[in-house]
Parts: sequence; structure tokens; C-alpha cells
Amino acid sequence: MNDDMNDFTKGEAAPPGKRHRGSVDDVSDSQPSRKGTACSSCRRLKVKCDADRGKGSCSRCARLRLNCISEKKVWISTGGVEERPQPYNVDLVKLERAVEDILEKLNMPALELYSQPEIVEPMHSPRLTRHNSQEPAPITTSKDNGDLSPGPMGSLIEATRLNGLRSELRSSKQRRKGGMRRMNSDLISEKILSPEEAGEMLELFKSLLSPHLLSATIPADCSLQTIRTTSTVLFTAIMLVSALHIPGRETTHEIIHSRFLGLVSTAIFDRFHTLDDIRGLCIAALWEPDLSWKLSGICIRMATELNLHHAFYEAFYTPNITEDTLKDSLEKARLWYLLFIIDHQSSIAYGRPPVMAELRPIKDFEVFLRSAWCTDQDQALIAQVTGLVNLSKAFQTFGLEPKRVMSGDDASVLNHFRFTEDTRAWQQRWGQLRMTHFLGGGVEIHYYFSELVLHSLVLRGRPLDTLHDMPTSLRPLTLRAIEAAHLVLEHFTQTQGYREGIVGMPLYLHSTIAFAVVFLVKMSYYWHVIGITIDPAQRTTPLIQAIIKLLRNCRAGANHVVFSMANGFERMLKQSALKNQQVYPANQMVPGAAPGWKNSPSAISNSSSFNGTGYPLEVQTFVSDPQGHPTQGYPAQQTLVASPYNTWGFQDEELWSLAMGYDLLAPGGEGPSPDFQSFQNYGAQDSI
Repeated sequence: MNDDMNDFTKGEAAPPGKRHRGSVDDVSDSQPSRKGTACSSCRRLKVKCDADRGKGSCSRCARLRLNCISEKKVWISTGGVEERPQPYNVDLVKLERAVEDILEKLNMPALELYSQPEIVEPMHSPRLTRHNSQEPAPITTSKDNGDLSPGPMGSLIEATRLNGLRSELRSSKQRRKGGMRRMNSDLISEKILSPEEAGEMLELFKSLLSPHLLSATIPADCSLQTIRTTSTVLFTAIMLVSALHIPGRETTHEIIHSRFLGLVSTAIFDRFHTLDDIRGLCIAALWEPDLSWKLSGICIRMATELNLHHAFYEAFYTPNITEDTLKDSLEKARLWYLLFIIDHQSSIAYGRPPVMAELRPIKDFEVFLRSAWCTDQDQALIAQVTGLVNLSKAFQTFGLEPKRVMSGDDASVLNHFRFTEDTRAWQQRWGQLRMTHFLGGGVEIHYYFSELVLHSLVLRGRPLDTLHDMPTSLRPLTLRAIEAAHLVLEHFTQTQGYREGIVGMPLYLHSTIAFAVVFLVKMSYYWHVIGITIDPAQRTTPLIQAIIKLLRNCRAGANHVVFSMANGFERMLKQSALKNQQVYPANQMVPGAAPGWKNSPSAISNSSSFNGTGYPLEVQTFVSDPQGHPTQGYPAQQTLVASPYNTWGFQDEELWSLAMGYDLLAPGGEGPSPDFQSFQNYGAQDSI
């Protein structure tokens, strides 16, 4: 019977349409047949059925509200003699009737409704090939017996040969083929940008933004056609951040933004990636506030899937390496360093643990520095890496929790002192290097910001209205944090390269400005209660006003974060001024307090003058009662009006929101304030 069933299933498929009961199609059309017209319900009860198949259900089924299902009962007649069909037909009819009875008993849909749906093949991107197919067996020679320890997933891939289990780095030939196919649907092909506009935006990127990528940037002679061919992700990312920096291109920026999100969504699940795909994600993560955190994680994941962390070893520890392989490995290693910088900058900015660990390329950076292929930009890249390593270690020691309070015991102060000394040693080493463009000054700004971050840890988790209870051993560190915040703002307002290039700086550098400004605005209301006599009206407020003016003078699109920062700073400054009018003047000296607490930049510049307690000698004569409260007659004993900034934490959302474009900022796209004169003489780029 099984053979008969197999023969039956190999026959022609029934035409689409309503499936009939029985197997009349298997019988020759030349044979006469007698077909029953009764519905299944009437036939089962052996009652007369008046069903007319052209008019719907029979009267009995209509009266009882039953499904009137037609059944064709076939008896084959040859020469006037009725014969039963073949045994397999009888069995099929029995099965069909049994299933119908079961479905009716369970009040389920009729059997005819269980027709097989049409299978629609999904549309695949031309970049994706054979996701679940098997790869050909690897060809091994006597010289190459394969990896004896490929790891768990590597072993699974080797056994199954399923190429969908891993991502792959697209070869140069595949890059050209895939890039040409994607060019048919990029921004230029779809008339969103003209080739002339895209070329001008590329030149803007090269001159204003590209230097911040250091040695991991695109080549200086890279053409628009080359970028379009190599990676649509990179091309779209460059156009996206360039449009952000051009006045009047807000609509274009929004259109490109939505297109870029679609590309990223596709790239996440793509098997094949290029180094330029990852570079494009890095570019968007550095300059797009709403994409920064998400993209930093995505591009790191892609890079680890492509084993970019192995490139350092391949470049410097592989014997008899070819020139092309060396060049490719160095490019991967530089991109890995850039990813480390982005990851740890995001970790510090958002107060979250970093994704990338301190692997061998980070620990053995001296090998790269001593190599013949190390350039000035490579030195700047490694300088940032090593500086961020020190800050990350500090947060590993003191924690990332915003409510975690640093104690004032000797062990905590000594640990803190070690990190500040490491930061100072880092500045002394890398500050002497000759670096091109703005890179030499970059060491100074990162040093000032590191000082601010490290010393602000003593204030983390402490309510500002109880600042007078701070342990005496931590108060000098607070002074150094305040001085570092002033130095950060002075560097941006007084250093020539930073004044002109502030608009094109990555988001992380904008966040350093925000952190310093909000720190000073919040602390200026309270720092006199711990003996700090810096006058905010003479030093702090003019500095913040200069930053606001500098940000308002920037020439960029209205969606750029610098305009929201300026408006947010101005709003906070006005609120603080109203509250500070009710506070006792801060320029009076504390009775018995050391004069070095007032306007003393030496708190940072002479930070090596420490004794065993770990804080500067010039401020150790701070006077307080045994409980640590200010001395009698100090202005802090007056009743203070509640401040809008009455809490403090390093990862305070109010601080970083200024740089990331959220709570404290006015709605995006507002551009300069209405009373600010519109930009003049932007040049030919106004017409882009």
C-alpha cells in the first residue's frame, strides 16, 4: 500500500481552488461518473438534501446554522456496471471523512479551509549570500593543517560549515562589487544630493572634522567616487555629519539622518562588513548626539566579530609578513585604537562601564611607538588611549555609581593621589611631543578635564546643602576640581585653535565644556561654606559668559548642539544669579583661613607639593571646629535660600544632558537665539 501511496503522491497536483472530497481527479475523464450532491451533514444523517451548489447552503443547514459543505461522492461506472475505486482512493476518502467529523466535533473550520498557502520567497539584499548554506571544505596542505584550537564557535563552524554563524570582512574585490551595487540606491543616485553638493560636503568634512579621527581617518586624497564605491555607510555618515555643520541644511540633515538609520539597521544583520563600514559608524558616533551611545556599541561589536583586536599581533609579531598584509593590519590596529577611545569616552560621559577591555594592543602600545610606521597622528591616538586608561582605572577603584560617596580616610585619599599623579605624569610625557594641527593642545585640554573628573569624585553623592560636613581631607581636592573647571573653560576661550574649531569638535569635547560650566554654576553658590573664596562674579561668571558668546558665534546648522548648549548655559546662569543675590558676598575671607584658597591656580600647577596626607601644603591651614563645621561668624551660618542645584553627582543627569541634547536644552533645531545676528560671510558653502 505504501508503494501505491507513493505513486499517488507523484501524480499531478490538483489545480488551485476548492478542494473536493474524494479523488475524482485521479480517474480518467473519459469514464462516466455519478456524483452525489448532498452536503456532508445531510449525507451523514441520510436525509434528503435540497442543496443547490450554485445558490449556497441547503434549507436544513440554513435552519440549523450549520456549515453546508458539499461532498462529491464518486462511483466509477464502466459499461453500465458500478465499480468501486482503487483501494488507495477508498482509504483517502475514509481519512478525509474522519478528519471532517473530527473538525466538526471540535467546532473547527472545515477541511477545505486548510489549503496550503503559497510560499513567497523573501527578497534578499545582493550583499547577502547563502546564509544557511554549507561552505566548501577547507583545502589543507602539508604546511597548513589549520587551527588546532579554534574555540567553541569556531569548532561548530568547522563541523557544520554553516557560513551564517559568523561575520566576515569583505575582500577588496567584494568591496568594489558590493559598493557598486549599493551606489544605485545612495543619496546621490536618489537625487537627495547632487554630486557637486556631496563633493563640497566631503571637502568640509576633510578640513573641519576629519583631523579629529587622527590616524584612523580617511585618506586625504580619497575621492567622492572612491567613498561611494567602498562603503555606503561611510558615505552616508560623512554626508550626515557634514550637513549638521552647514547653516541652512537642516532639512537635508533630517532626510540623511533617516536614511542612515535604515542603513545601520541593515548593516547590523549583514554578514559582510568592511573597515569603512565601521569607520562610518565611528564618525556618526562622534558627532551625532542622539546616536552616539548606540553606535559606539554597534561598531565595537562589528570590529570584534572581524577580529580587529588580532591585527596588532599580526602586524608586529608575525614573521615574514608581506607588505600588503602589514599595511592592512596597521589600518585595523589604528581603527581598534579609535574604537577604544570612543568606547571609553562614552563610558566617562554617560557614567557606564566600558565595553572594550585593556587588551594587548593597549598594553603594548610602546611597540607601536618604536616602530618605523608610527606617525605623529599615531602618537596622538595612543596618547588619548593611555589617558583614558588612567581614568577608567580610577572609576574601577571608586565605582561608577552616582550615589557612591568617597570617604575621607587616608587610604581613599592616597588612592586618589596616585591617580592624580599618574595623570600628571601622562601630561608631562605626551605634552612634549610635537604634533600637527591642534593635537599638541589636545593633551592639555584632556589633562584639565581629567583633573576635573578625578577631583569631582570627592563631591559625588553629596547633597550640596550639607557641603559644610565634608571631611577636611577632601576639601583641598574640591578646590582643585574648581580650578580645573576654570582652566577647561579658559582653554576653550583663549587657545586660538580651539576658538575657531570648537564647532567641529566631537561631542565628547563639547561635553567637557558642559561639565565644567554646570559644575561651576552649581558649586559657586556653595563653595564658600568650605572656605573657598573665589569670587564667582569676578572670575566664574565672565568666563561662562565668554563661553556662551563663543558658542553663539559658531557657524553651523540649527540642529547643532552648540546652540542648545549656549541657550542652556544662559538660562542656568540667570537662575543662579537670582539665587546668589541672597547669599552673603563670597569674597570675604574666612577668619583664620589660608589666603591660598582664593584664586589660586597653583592648586593644580603646583600639585606636586604634597605631604603624606595627599593634599597641597598651601591649603593645610584650613580652620574649622572639631566637628568640621565653619568657624563662628562665617557667612555659611546664615540662612540660605534653597538653590535649584541642591544635589551633586559626577554622573548627574543635569550635567551631561547639556552635551547630549536632552533635559536642560531647548527643543532641537532652534539654532541661535532670536536676538542673535544671523551668520554673515559663510562663503560659498551657504548655497550647498
